[in-house]
Amino acid sequence: MHELIYNLRRLFVLSLPVMLGSAGQNLIALTDSMFLYHYDEHDFAAIGIVSVFYLIISSIAYGFSKGGQILIARKYGEKAIDVVKKYFYTLCVFEFLIGLLVFGALKIFPEKILGLFIHTDVILQKSLAFLNYRTYGLMFSYVGLGFFALYMGLAKSRIILINTVFLGLVNIILCFVLVFGKFGFKPMGIAGAGLASSIAEIAAFVFFIIYLVFDKHLSFLNLSKLPAFNIAHIKTIVAISTPILFQSIIGIASWFVFFVFIEKLGEEALSISNLLRVIYLVFTIPSWGFALSLNTIVSKTIGRKRSRRVLKQVAHGCILSAGVTGIIAFPFLYFSSVFLAPLLNNTNNEIYSNCVPYFPLLYLVLLMASVSVIIFNGVSGTGETMKALNIQVICSVCYLTFCYYSITNPQTMGLYGAWWSEFIYWAVQGLLSWYILRTEKWALLKI
Repeated sequence: MHELIYNLRRLFVLSLPVMLGSAGQNLIALTDSMFLYHYDEHDFAAIGIVSVFYLIISSIAYGFSKGGQILIARKYGEKAIDVVKKYFYTLCVFEFLIGLLVFGALKIFPEKILGLFIHTDVILQKSLAFLNYRTYGLMFSYVGLGFFALYMGLAKSRIILINTVFLGLVNIILCFVLVFGKFGFKPMGIAGAGLASSIAEIAAFVFFIIYLVFDKHLSFLNLSKLPAFNIAHIKTIVAISTPILFQSIIGIASWFVFFVFIEKLGEEALSISNLLRVIYLVFTIPSWGFALSLNTIVSKTIGRKRSRRVLKQVAHGCILSAGVTGIIAFPFLYFSSVFLAPLLNNTNNEIYSNCVPYFPLLYLVLLMASVSVIIFNGVSGTGETMKALNIQVICSVCYLTFCYYSITNPQTMGLYGAWWSEFIYWAVQGLLSWYILRTEKWALLKI
């Protein structure tokens, strides 16, 4: 019991700042969606697809960031401080170069890329208007994730919360001004949301650099002195991060394809799913915070030669994640008229009313996700990123197969069946991840 309380408290303290801090891109997507929900139904429907597409783009940087976090935590646990610094700088250079390539592709071929997935002309044009401005914040968010990996790997998560709150506040203020056209600005709608989000990311990046320069808690790393790069460290980052990169891309791309499927049911179904997505993202913030913190805890534990503690740490993380998610989400989803409706009221409540029948199902999905994401990140924390990638592929195939069947049988399954695919996805992921952890072959893995 003492160990359970210790692990729960340790994970909660580390995760509390990360619950918001790990959700930078999701927070931006949520802010954009909520302003456009009150602005125009077409803009709101479009942001549902294009914001998920942008999350796919962001997941490229996130994959390397998460790999860097695991390596930094492992070497910090081994007290290899010089290697920690080399991993950090190598990661930042990687993120910048990849961001530059992605930015160029999105600027040169935006319509060709989005046109592969979006077939409704009004949704495509609005998505292009958003992406035209949104891409300017890309490289700043990419390199910023290198800083995120450093602080998370060292288990110093306070700045992540501060930076994300700053990011969110800037985005909220600018969305209010640019989407609706306040203080002399013309209303820009979805394009204004894209511009606001890019400016917010640039401001947050500058804020992160200033904090890093004056952070006395990192003086032991001597970051002002650039390290000599070692090709072996670069290869290690690529080896650990590449599977995570593909995990993220496949996972979010599956969600993007999910919305492409939903588009075939019409704009009403797309709007309903987008609002469900917004609620979904809000209530998964705690579990993602716990999951990212568990990555650090597991990797550092292995670095300190205490591998036998890992299974208990993962199990205790599941208890905490499911408990917090279940308690927070229950009143909003089962008594939505009291707790949720006042937050979503606008001149037309039809979208919200159509979402209400899906709330009990969404609650089950949230509980399953809160457990599964912890176990899955426990696998990643051990360094078994290739096995985690295999799990991701299997889950995505099951997810999209069931979703496609539901969409193509609208009379018997339809939108409700499509959202059941979310439950199936998390259930398969949790079972396979727990099987990998129970084998304990990861204890022999060296990174």
